[in-house]
Amino acid sequence: MSKLIPCSDGTMADPSIGCVSAPSSVVNPDSSAVELILKISGILMTVAAAIAVMLLIYGGIIYAMAAGEEEKIKKAKRTMIWSVIGLVVAILAKYGVEYILGAIV
Repeated sequence: MSKLIPCSDGTMADPSIGCVSAPSSVVNPDSSAVELILKISGILMTVAAAIAVMLLIYGGIIYAMAAGEEEKIKKAKRTMIWSVIGLVVAILAKYGVEYILGAIV
């Protein structure tokens, strides 16, 4: 077992690794579970919004290329409607989480 070396922050470290610290954005002992949940819900909202916008664009492309074919037009309309519904649900979910956590804390 090797001897530990002192670090500037008062901790001890293995000499083969040295004194390293994680960025505060990765590990923050002062952050609470509520902040973590809010960050995760924000990330999920961003991903859901991006997917909804891509599907909306995809539906628009299908609609533009339908050339009067009823089945393609129906598919395009369904795609666009459900992508907008998905976006609204994602937004409501994010703000619902914020509201509930605000009421609890």
